[in-house]
Amino acid sequence: MNYLIKILFLIILLFAGQANASNNNFVGIIGAAIGDIKNQKNEKLTNGSKIFFGDTIISNSRSNAQILFIDQTVLTLGEDTELTVDEFVYDPNSQDGSFISTVKAGTVKFITGQISKKNPDNLEVKVPAGTLGARGTEFVVLSESNNESTVVLLGPGPNNTLGMIPGNLILSDGINSVNITNPGFEAMVKN
Repeated sequence: MNYLIKILFLIILLFAGQANASNNNFVGIIGAAIGDIKNQKNEKLTNGSKIFFGDTIISNSRSNAQILFIDQTVLTLGEDTELTVDEFVYDPNSQDGSFISTVKAGTVKFITGQISKKNPDNLEVKVPAGTLGARGTEFVVLSESNNESTVVLLGPGPNNTLGMIPGNLILSDGINSVNITNPGFEAMVKN
């Protein structure tokens, strides 16, 4: 599986080189699409479809998609999910960048990439009732239609045996914040 992901990232970097010459809005590709996946223009997205800055990705019932971004961030959208790429700036040479996305509804699993690794403050996820900052980790966001969002830290935690840098999440409703540092722990924000 890791071999396949590495090949897909090489394809992304190839596309990124071509995109920089013609279109600076290219940010990633659909690595896997199952079912009915569309963008804000109602265009069907399939394996290999390009993702651009400002795109909204919509996975309908019994559908899911995996998006591979040029900084090696990986997002997996569950069914009935809507996600917008609000900001994506990345320099592969310096690995500096900024990534802001909005999970309007549904479930999204995040595996953070180089932007978060280089500067954790440069990755932000907006949910209907708040915002989430991720510090180099893997996590899941579940946004309900009643403006309630749950965030679960998947890992790695501070006592991992793989030598990985521990991650954490900071969830805020604009007034209060909670810091999640233990894998398996969750927090909820609600309007």
